[in-house]
Amino acid sequence: MQTNPLFERTVSALLAGEIICEYSHDELYNYLLTQPVQQKVSDFLQQMNRTLRQTSSHDAWLCSYQDLSRPDAKDAVRQQFREVANHLEALVQFLRLVMMVEAAQRPISAGEHLREGKLLERISTAPSLEAKLRSLCEKDLFRTKRSDSAGQLRVVLENLTKAGYLKPIGTSGSVFLATAKWSWLYDVMTFIQTHEGIREDSTEDDPQLRIV
Repeated sequence: MQTNPLFERTVSALLAGEIICEYSHDELYNYLLTQPVQQKVSDFLQQMNRTLRQTSSHDAWLCSYQDLSRPDAKDAVRQQFREVANHLEALVQFLRLVMMVEAAQRPISAGEHLREGKLLERISTAPSLEAKLRSLCEKDLFRTKRSDSAGQLRVVLENLTKAGYLKPIGTSGSVFLATAKWSWLYDVMTFIQTHEGIREDSTEDDPQLRIV
């Protein structure tokens, strides 16, 4: 029986932990727009104890575990929760830095553009922003030996691209599009804020953190 290449690519991306949105995976996102396709993908994922779900802002699709009572599922979710927690402070610092640079009232959202040149120009003319960038580059997620603002900012943007939060657009390599992985991160942050002092073994109590 002939298989649909788009179906294969979609389920492979989901099972690999990718966040599918119109900015990171436009073809796969468009493929998932119809209810019959959503049902087909969901039915397939259920065979592997997974389910298809959206972020709370409905701008991205992801794969999560159905039954967290299974040891492998619980361990996988705990591991991803640890990874998010380890980098959360760095990501929040980046969001705050961009809000200060852009004089924005809200953090980055999917579809927004980040222009490296514009960010660098404003950071370089404000010692307080340069200090925040240096502090940011002391975090594991963005750690670098570069001492110049241009080099530090480049490392930050490249690492966010590798992590799936940004996507380069155009030919210059200096303009980035925010993906809906930020929406997923905000969902996780909301859960953490709501369950302050959460224990690792309590992740199965709320579907919000079934993020693998």
